[in-house]
Amino acid sequence: MRSLVALVLAGGLAQAGQGKAGCFSAEELPAKAIYDSGSVLEYLGREGDVLTYRSGPVTTRMKDGLWPLEHSTTDGVRTQYRWDTLLPDLARVIADGGKARVEGRMKQGDQDWIPVAAEVEVLRQDTQDWEDCRYGVVEFRKTVHADGKKVSEGVVVYAPAAMISFRSDAVEVGSGKVYTYRLTELQ
Repeated sequence: MRSLVALVLAGGLAQAGQGKAGCFSAEELPAKAIYDSGSVLEYLGREGDVLTYRSGPVTTRMKDGLWPLEHSTTDGVRTQYRWDTLLPDLARVIADGGKARVEGRMKQGDQDWIPVAAEVEVLRQDTQDWEDCRYGVVEFRKTVHADGKKVSEGVVVYAPAAMISFRSDAVEVGSGKVYTYRLTELQ
């Protein structure tokens, strides 16, 4: 469950270092991101601003690194999200004061659709050096509530131009314990 929470959070403003070989970008995403926890995120494909990736038994479709669209597991459980409004990218969130809230409905497996809300708050913008590359990153806090209950919370350091999460701090709902996932390798 902690891995899924981290993925939901990971679950992008500036560009990767220009002209440097091996730097990732919107046109050339990594194949894998490996984290210090042993988690591996496999990049499966990108269609515009929607990234599809797999980590362990969970495949996720995520818009702009912020908004979940779908999770499916290898044992056939599918979670779908239907948002009521257009989903802003990080540039729009920043332009609108650094905060955004979207509402919609969520359906897990055969269960009924329930209300869902996601909130994003930009904490800072910075750069992240990785090998010979420099990425523009945005650190943001994201919280998701389903049927009125908090289901995920955390902070992510994310490079939107390359769709890379450098660090995720996932808060275990209930206990408040924080689990940190730091990127250790890109392939």
